[in-house]
Amino acid sequence: EGDVSTLETNLAESEATVSTLEGNVSTLETDLAGSEATVSTLEADLGTANSRITDLQGDVSTQRSINSSLSNELKTVKDPRHFASISELVDWLEQDDTDIKYAGESGAQLALILQVRALRDGYLLMTIIFTDGENAGNSAVIADEEWAIDAANDDTFFLQYIKPLPSHPLPLQ
Repeated sequence: EGDVSTLETNLAESEATVSTLEGNVSTLETDLAGSEATVSTLEADLGTANSRITDLQGDVSTQRSINSSLSNELKTVKDPRHFASISELVDWLEQDDTDIKYAGESGAQLALILQVRALRDGYLLMTIIFTDGENAGNSAVIADEEWAIDAANDDTFFLQYIKPLPSHPLPLQ
């Protein structure tokens, strides 16, 4: 009977240990399930973050392209030049719609608008406002010639020969 009693005690202790271990297993399984859920959430967050990074990289690329374009436009305005030929001037005037879009404006206003539009496209075009303050025209230097432009109808007239001027009067430093 002593052996049976010892065996029963050992069995009871072993059953208690098994019960404790089963509790530990249950706790570990719960922890594992929680960790797997956390991993799943983190993987989803990582996927979202990677997708956002891809979107942002596209945005950065777009912004770089815009910056490059704007830099080129700024350089054009910062470094305007005289027209290279009468055909370049006439072609530019044909593309410009100042005479149509602003047909009701005074001659002085038309000439000033044409001057600004030329500058925005990188060209130098002077405005001449006559003494009455209402009538005006534009003047373009092409090599050793000065040409007049009637902003109301884009007509060009040769004015005079001049001392040749540099294409870019004030080069960028």
